[in-house]
Amino acid sequence: MTSILKTTAIFGTMGVALSITPAAGASASNSTASSAAARALYGQCHVGDRDRFAYLTVYYTPKNGYDEIDEIKYNLGANSGNQLGNKSNVRLRIRRDLPYSLDRTLWSWTSGDDIKPGSHSKDPNTRVKYSTKWHVDLKATFDIKGIDPQCSTHTRSV
Repeated sequence: MTSILKTTAIFGTMGVALSITPAAGASASNSTASSAAARALYGQCHVGDRDRFAYLTVYYTPKNGYDEIDEIKYNLGANSGNQLGNKSNVRLRIRRDLPYSLDRTLWSWTSGDDIKPGSHSKDPNTRVKYSTKWHVDLKATFDIKGIDPQCSTHTRSV
């Protein structure tokens, strides 16, 4: 994450003091500002020769010491004249990154056998402390004739 910083240096006879404050409109995820602009994270996966795909977008807002996860959008589709049926499956998870251990699931949703091609969204109504590293993962099972292929993706961690 990149933030814009305005620096002010104050020089004294005994040494140097440096003050760093966020410039107007800028904030870092670990700041204690009461609110900030919404942010987005992305992921994507493909199966076959990129014939079928899943795209993932996560919108979150840093606010009052937490990242509020506002919405998770996903899109299932097919290219090159390939078809998807109306019975695909999706699993979404918000996961806490744990070093030297399996990540911990903070929120999870699994669809029924009823996801149609196109865009869909979920509101997880979840917030995660700034001090916690987290990401969102998606697992898609595409409904086609025969064996249903799968792909998985995850966002970067924040």
